[in-house]
Amino acid sequence: MRRPGDPPTYPAAPGLPRLSPAVALVLLVPALLLLAGAYVWFVQRIEVPAGKVLVLVNRTGAELKTEAGEQVVLHPALLAKLGEPEGSKRYKGIVYDVLAEGRYFYDPFFWRREVVDAVVIEQGEIGILIRRYGDPLPPGKVVATEPHERGPLADVLTPARYNLNPYAYHVVRVKPTYVSEGHIGVQTLFSGADPVNPNRYVVNDGERGVQAEVLPPGMYYNNPFVRRIVEIDVRSHTIDLVDRDAIHFPSNDSFDILLEGTVEYAIRQDKAPYVMMAIGDHNDIKEKIIMPYAKSFSRIEGSKLAAREFISGEARTAFQQRVFEGLRQQCYAQGIEIRAVLFRRIEPPKAIAGPISDRQVAEQQVRQYENEITLARSQARLVEQEELQKQNQETGLARRDVVTMLMEAQQAKTVALLNARQKLEVARLELEAATENAAALRARGQADAEVARLAYAAEARPLADAVSAFGDGETYAQFFFFQRLAPALKSVLASTDGPFADIFRALTPTSDAPAKNTRGTAARASD
Repeated sequence: MRRPGDPPTYPAAPGLPRLSPAVALVLLVPALLLLAGAYVWFVQRIEVPAGKVLVLVNRTGAELKTEAGEQVVLHPALLAKLGEPEGSKRYKGIVYDVLAEGRYFYDPFFWRREVVDAVVIEQGEIGILIRRYGDPLPPGKVVATEPHERGPLADVLTPARYNLNPYAYHVVRVKPTYVSEGHIGVQTLFSGADPVNPNRYVVNDGERGVQAEVLPPGMYYNNPFVRRIVEIDVRSHTIDLVDRDAIHFPSNDSFDILLEGTVEYAIRQDKAPYVMMAIGDHNDIKEKIIMPYAKSFSRIEGSKLAAREFISGEARTAFQQRVFEGLRQQCYAQGIEIRAVLFRRIEPPKAIAGPISDRQVAEQQVRQYENEITLARSQARLVEQEELQKQNQETGLARRDVVTMLMEAQQAKTVALLNARQKLEVARLELEAATENAAALRARGQADAEVARLAYAAEARPLADAVSAFGDGETYAQFFFFQRLAPALKSVLASTDGPFADIFRALTPTSDAPAKNTRGTAARASD
């Protein structure tokens, strides 16, 4: 029975079993976990591909609005000013640091997520950072040097990739500055200390204005907000003094002289900043410096000479040299180096040009004849010197041959003496060796003879003893003969006459001797 206040009950659906609370709880937990994982993976997950960065905007926290009502960039200087650590999430706003490629999980209800391109500075360009946050620059300042200032930064971005926050920085791409060969770069600083003397064309190093130091040829990563580099040509240039630029002046004798020529000059590298500011370009150099000085010195020096002197080569050369020296000294102080002055044409009045020319020709012929006479005398002296040189040369050769022969004879004598001494020493050594060999042979022969004598004496000693025992040698010989003969006899067949019978006859006693057998008898002896 349903009581008042009890929750309503619904009849179970037909065909579905009723689940107990415990089973329902067991099934609900995995479902919630699955739902939470799906939320994290499909809602919070954000993929940042290659070449992109992730910008985060905090939707929660205390409000920080600019005067224009925009969201602020939570940069380190601002957080430090608010007393918060770097990376604090206490305030709403744009997170200063960005995230590179990868996978991140940020809840879109708490964070606004933006995937933007990374900044890539290509080859052949540089990047200038413009800071979008911070305080405006004070009047007269063009570069942000403090971390809380808004505006261009002094450092440049060289070719590379940079992960920058587009809400914090804007990148301006510019080309590097090139200073060509034969040129130099004049620097003008827009950012720096105020010049001590603002009325000077060139300021001290580090001061705002034109710098005295110039840049050699090369490539420079120059920040146009910090400095400007102007290329100045310091190669040689020529100015032709012809037509309307030709110089007219009166001579000392009031004749009108026409002068045409060429002036070669170049800008001094150490004075190039001053020339650029005080004078201008090459056309200004011509009109303001070289042409006025050239005309002035030509007229001053030309008025010192008579008209006829401009035809003479020596006078013209001296006039040209004086004009060059004066022009060079005056222009050098202005930063211009005069390298050469050449007057190609100096035209005096025609009324005096002919006679003066004839006179110059005659003078030239006289000088030519004098030169020929001098040349003939020089040739005669040259022939004389050549003959004397040949004589001295032959004498020297003869003396050299005599000295050579003497030296060769002396050397041959020395060599012969050395060879004779060597042979004498060898003969002496051979004689000593032969004497020693003869003495050795004689001693060895005496020793061998003594050994043979002793050997024969040793062999004869027993024989002498044996002979002495038998009385005489004949008896010992007879004994020795019988001793050798007796073992070899088996029988003897002989007559009683003859020398052989005498041997046995001597052995038979006389009383027992048998009668002689005249016809011979046979005797048998046995061992």
